[in-house]
Amino acid sequence: MDSLTGLRDGYAAWYEQQSPRKKALLVVGGILCIIIGILLLVFHNFFLELLVGLSDSWDQLRFGKVILWTLIFFVGFPPLLGFTPLAMLCGMTYGFPYGWPLLASASVLGSLASFLVFRHILHNQAKKLVQSSEQFRAFSEILREDASLFLLILLRLCPLPYSLSNGALAAIPELPTLTYFLASLITSPKMLIHVFVGHTMKTLADSTRSTSAKIIDVISVLLTGSSLLLASYIIYNKMQKKVISYHQHPRSDEMIFGNFNDDIESGQNLELASTDFDDDNFIITDDEEAHDERGSLTPLDTSGDGATKLDNELESQDLDTGPKRYRDY
Repeated sequence: MDSLTGLRDGYAAWYEQQSPRKKALLVVGGILCIIIGILLLVFHNFFLELLVGLSDSWDQLRFGKVILWTLIFFVGFPPLLGFTPLAMLCGMTYGFPYGWPLLASASVLGSLASFLVFRHILHNQAKKLVQSSEQFRAFSEILREDASLFLLILLRLCPLPYSLSNGALAAIPELPTLTYFLASLITSPKMLIHVFVGHTMKTLADSTRSTSAKIIDVISVLLTGSSLLLASYIIYNKMQKKVISYHQHPRSDEMIFGNFNDDIESGQNLELASTDFDDDNFIITDDEEAHDERGSLTPLDTSGDGATKLDNELESQDLDTGPKRYRDY
């Protein structure tokens, strides 16, 4: 519940930060989504029959699997879109779980190819992708410090744009190619959900199935999709907290001690000069006479008789076995 509350508050804060124009566009987009949802509910039979016809025609193609595999492979390159519809088409055409090997192999290899191209050929474009999103900038800073496999797996499970994340991650030189490939391979079972949803949508158009069976299919699709969405955003929320802690921790020392890196890089000596002293000089004493009601700091008079008195006091202190007095410069 805390994660959900934090997610809701985060979205509310993000919405308030937007300009009036963006707020209006978000409202219009939300209304359009509601209208489309209502149309799908009212005319769901028409849309389902259309999708089933498409999947049947694709299944009859001679090189249907090769074409679909190629399309999924290339949507891994930014800024191409369409991964989710193609993934669901795998489920509708080849069933569950038989469409998963085709989807997973094309997705993993396409992501790897995109990663290599944007790292070695289109590196400047990869940097632009990172700078185009605050999320990508934050995650890239973390991965520069800790490019572990576990952290990258969590990042691949976050609800980030599929193709854009492939190109943006290539801009991080500290991220090994093997780690990226293993993270993509380990997280590929999540694509079973896309295959399952596509397969279930096709069964809903089957007129021979009973109404109760279709209701169960609809509920299963809703639960599966909601679970995936919830899990993804919980992981995303955890990653956001890690970003915040990352930004706070390195700067804590600078707030207390200052940032000495700038002085070192500029060639300045880290020494105290005469201008670093204030106008008041002190003798710090540890004997009982100094620790009176007025405190333990006794002012030092450096002019006239006061200086002579100080020299005499220091000379006598060298012969004394008692507590030492130190001059603060």
